[in-house]
Amino acid sequence: MNIDAPESSRAGNEERVDINLGHACNHRCIFCMQANSGVDQKKWVKPDRLREELTYYAREKNVRKLGILGGEPTLYPWLEESLDAARELGYEEITINTNGFRLADETFAAMAVEKGINRYCISLHSEIPAVEDYLSGQKGSYLRKLKAIRNLTKLKARGHGISISINAVLNRKNLPTLDEFVRFFNHLGILDLRFNFIRPEGGAAGNKELVPTYRTAMPKLMELVRLNEALSGTRLTFGEVPYCAYPRAFFSKPGLRRKYIGEYTDRRTFVSTFGNADGHLTDGGGRQRFVWQDLKMDELKIFVPACERCVWREVCGGVWTHYVEMYGGGEFLPLSE
Repeated sequence: MNIDAPESSRAGNEERVDINLGHACNHRCIFCMQANSGVDQKKWVKPDRLREELTYYAREKNVRKLGILGGEPTLYPWLEESLDAARELGYEEITINTNGFRLADETFAAMAVEKGINRYCISLHSEIPAVEDYLSGQKGSYLRKLKAIRNLTKLKARGHGISISINAVLNRKNLPTLDEFVRFFNHLGILDLRFNFIRPEGGAAGNKELVPTYRTAMPKLMELVRLNEALSGTRLTFGEVPYCAYPRAFFSKPGLRRKYIGEYTDRRTFVSTFGNADGHLTDGGGRQRFVWQDLKMDELKIFVPACERCVWREVCGGVWTHYVEMYGGGEFLPLSE
């Protein structure tokens, strides 16, 4: 089958490793996937164990791109020494996924840049302060995140080679004004935006006030595509949207698919997490190592009956299992070449 697509949703573009330092966090996002984390999962991984993971992926997997996750990883007590270890081991790109709270402090932001974090993915979900504060469960969250972004843009303007992106969870509360969201951050000079469709688990499990249908969301996403085509230089991508949910007029254009569907450029991602209960992914010490794309396709997503007749079946990532439990699979129709 000669189609313009990622080799597979399992493949990805290059490789990276994401290491979760612990689920402790100073925000209470209402759609948090870690809302039901256990006590051990909220504990920070000890620095010697973290170094073991960093060494394993650098030497055994030859990975040079590192993602630091939480919870909120800027709260990690041993962050500075761990960043030193990562650079010593040869990690060239270090990304932090953060709510930005501590980066609002200029001294902390400067330290993070100096210690080698060169990509900042800020979790920010609305350009409206009240909506952002509601979604993040933290009053004042919006203003503090903007302060963090300003600190980082100042450091970038001084010649530091860093990149800044905004990661937003696409949900019913922010969906109506996503066009204003794009305009707002384009005006601020933030030219990398990612909208990931909400995963109906954790705090969002079964919550139809938060989880839209794909059919409801797609007109707004196509509006964003039209808007972005008129703007200059913004990298705008969507994630966790099944291929057949996109309008046929959009999906039939390979150039648009490559530009806007995040799975085309996402990296195949090794993941390590700690403090986990016993299970088939867990070793004897509570550690899990897995590949994110494989876990999604094997355990978190499913294919509905119509998928069996779809020519894109082998490269599509499927649909969140709990989405189908909420809304059924009637909106998904097989694609043809």
